[in-house]
Amino acid sequence: MVKYFAWAFALLNLFPLLWMVWSSLLGSSEIQQGKIFPEPYPNDVVFLEKIAGGKWLAGTLHGQIYRFENGNFDEKTRRTLDLFAVSVNYTMADSNLYAFSPDEGLLQIDPNQFKVENRWGMNAFEESYSQSDFTKFLYVKNQMPASEFQRLGALLDSIPLIENSSKTFANVLQISFARDSSIIFQLNKILNSEEKLASVLSVWKQKSDWVNPAIRRLFKKKKRTPLDNRRLFRWCLAELAPTPLTFYRQILWTPIWVDRVPASDHGVSIVNAGDYLCVAMWWEQFPGIAFVNRKTGKIAWINSQAGLPSSSVQRLLRVSNEEILAAHDQGFSLIDVKTQRVKANYLFGEGGLPYYNGRDLRLSIVSRSAMLFACGRQIVFFDFRAGRAIKRLYADSDLFQSDISAVKSVNGRIFFGLSNGIVEMNLWDLLSEVREQKTIETEGTATSLVFQDVNLFAGMQGGRIAKIPLKNPQKKEMHQLPEGGVYLHWRNYEDLLRMIPFGTFFVNSLLICGSTVLICLFLGAFAGYGLSRVSRRMRVWVSAGLVWSQMIPNILLLIPAFLIASYLQVHSSIHILNTRWGLTLLYSAVFLPTTAWILQNFFRAVPREIEEAAMIDGCSPISTFFRIIVPTALPGILATGIYIFILAWDELMFAWVFSMDSASATIPVGMRLFFGQIGSRYDLMMAAATLSTLPVIVLFLIVQRKLLSGFTGSYRKN
Repeated sequence: MVKYFAWAFALLNLFPLLWMVWSSLLGSSEIQQGKIFPEPYPNDVVFLEKIAGGKWLAGTLHGQIYRFENGNFDEKTRRTLDLFAVSVNYTMADSNLYAFSPDEGLLQIDPNQFKVENRWGMNAFEESYSQSDFTKFLYVKNQMPASEFQRLGALLDSIPLIENSSKTFANVLQISFARDSSIIFQLNKILNSEEKLASVLSVWKQKSDWVNPAIRRLFKKKKRTPLDNRRLFRWCLAELAPTPLTFYRQILWTPIWVDRVPASDHGVSIVNAGDYLCVAMWWEQFPGIAFVNRKTGKIAWINSQAGLPSSSVQRLLRVSNEEILAAHDQGFSLIDVKTQRVKANYLFGEGGLPYYNGRDLRLSIVSRSAMLFACGRQIVFFDFRAGRAIKRLYADSDLFQSDISAVKSVNGRIFFGLSNGIVEMNLWDLLSEVREQKTIETEGTATSLVFQDVNLFAGMQGGRIAKIPLKNPQKKEMHQLPEGGVYLHWRNYEDLLRMIPFGTFFVNSLLICGSTVLICLFLGAFAGYGLSRVSRRMRVWVSAGLVWSQMIPNILLLIPAFLIASYLQVHSSIHILNTRWGLTLLYSAVFLPTTAWILQNFFRAVPREIEEAAMIDGCSPISTFFRIIVPTALPGILATGIYIFILAWDELMFAWVFSMDSASATIPVGMRLFFGQIGSRYDLMMAAATLSTLPVIVLFLIVQRKLLSGFTGSYRKN
């Protein structure tokens, strides 16, 4: 019976730990809703396309790909490939299917072999972006008034390169700047000439009061690369002659939080144009649009420094093999794919465009110069060559009974997906606002539309596919795909490790806590041994003093300790704040009395006769201590070391005050620093708690036998 109670007690104590680990593998919404088990992923059909051999491919929002033979959507002809990805979008190029997602990156899939042939992980995108050069001066059509060129030219011709000097660009480089857009060419010529660049930088190096710390850091660098020199030129010019044309900023790669990318068919975009696959995300921290060369595998980028008004892209549309259109939170951008240049920007609120910042737009290309896009129930016909909205349609009409969920233009016919059906209209009737439309009722909301031969195929929410003969819509066929898979959210740990430098926190905690344990055990062993060998009266008084010292709340020691450390930081070369050794010194001072008080009990359990016998055999007191006393009391010393390690590992108050940056922060401080960002992400908080607890659990399992024998040994009598 006692054994069963022991097991029940153990399981009761293990339950919170097991629940923490399990919660770290659930989604944040599932935790907030009180779900015990993960829910199936949505299986909205966001991609439908016919391929060679009469086969059809269907792709869902979360990476389930289905292949159907001979246009038959029955279960018997279905093959399944699961990418185990989140927020996936698809495109076809050269008989290959490409899928892009924020967690798995870009995948190349052979539809015939039905397997992943190649992949570009997010690390490949990060590496290519970090190595990209965005220092080139660029001019985007209709983005800058002519007066800005005139102002910049006059400024560069007259302004001295440094104060109290007659040296200007004109007399250093022997040039005169233009007053039109050709000034961009002149600036790039300087940027690409190492000789001209060096002559200007040699003058700027004499200036010591640069405000931008990046400039001072680069000037101090002994061996600068050509890219460093170009960046230095851009930084200095931006500070010396601040204009919209000289503005420069270095946009760093930000680790991707998968669950912050919208889980919709507009969360991730991929299109093919020419030799390139163009990918983007509807997430403001994704740096821009990536262009993956399908032949070479190389990745090029466009970001806001290259003229893209917003990097939060809702949708990419293919205009031709040379051009794509990007719909983002600020408007639309027409982009040349071969040169990776922004040709023109059209912002919301200008050129007749309504203001739709941050709205979920549905788009379709009508021709090489025009497009339709819908927001809610309103439709806009937009000429992106002319840069103006031709017409806003049905703004206040009840023609559509719900918000438009999909738009498809085919041969002058327009199809609109709604929550309860599909509306078909002639383009001319639409532009004339003639209310002649055909409504096809469907069971569910359309998310993708494909026109093939005389049939319309609609992918819908909930995994349904509708095959609709347009001549006789009543004979439509509805097919149901399997429910989305149920997956444990291992990406919680990936997101956490991408967003916070957990490795730095772990090393800091390990070094600080390990050093604290060594110092406390070394000094505490001498103090504890001496305390165990003094008279009973003295031992009682000293033990009482140690106990009373531990009864003082540590928070009362915090302010004096911080004031002392701050004084030393300012008035001496002893830096305790934001250093590992400073926190180690503080922990050692705080935990040393506890160590000495615990160890004296273990040393008292060592019989004096053993010590006396060693002395008779010729051992000195020091030799006796290290060769006889310490090995005999080793289980107790290990137990004390583990106890001090756990106290230091979990300590937050002193570490929070004495480590105010991530470079010296321990795990508790590091997690606390980032809880402001992940405060609503309970899944990430559980993952952080699991990673924080794991090292202590592993350490306990390794030394549990010694730990138990050490605690039981402390109760031996003298």
